[in-house]
Amino acid sequence: MKSHEWKWGLLIGAANFVWLAVSWALGFHGRGIGMIQVTVAMGGFLYFAGYVFALRSLVKSEPEMGFLEGLRSGALMSVIAAICAVVGQVLYFRFLNPGWTDYMVGETRKHFADLGLDETQLAEIAEGAKTTFGFTSYATQAGIGALFQGVLFSAIIMGVLRWMARR
Repeated sequence: MKSHEWKWGLLIGAANFVWLAVSWALGFHGRGIGMIQVTVAMGGFLYFAGYVFALRSLVKSEPEMGFLEGLRSGALMSVIAAICAVVGQVLYFRFLNPGWTDYMVGETRKHFADLGLDETQLAEIAEGAKTTFGFTSYATQAGIGALFQGVLFSAIIMGVLRWMARR
């Protein structure tokens, strides 16, 4: 693994943790489920931009690099970014927002109560929400999501960069 992959993998992973912390500090995580979806989408855009900068830098330093070599480098960056994402979830759940699961269970319960579900149904939904919005679920989603997005974005970006080079 070259220093390029380490540098960009750490930068992408750190940038996404900074976004997580900033969005929490700005109060976005306390404004309901809809705002959470917006912050996740913005995080995905940040991820994509990170890979654009990383792979453009890589192709600029090694212009003869082919699609598969670039994809390999992007995949290695995504492994590093995925590790950072899991560490970021540990920090988030332990230090920044340890009440996150309880908050989301409450929001889920409130949503379904507004739809008219009875207490038995709400209890079942709340139990499922504890799992869905718990640390294990978020850490798993963060790691797998970062890995999947990194490889997908790398493939798309390298395809575009190689296509532009042949034009």
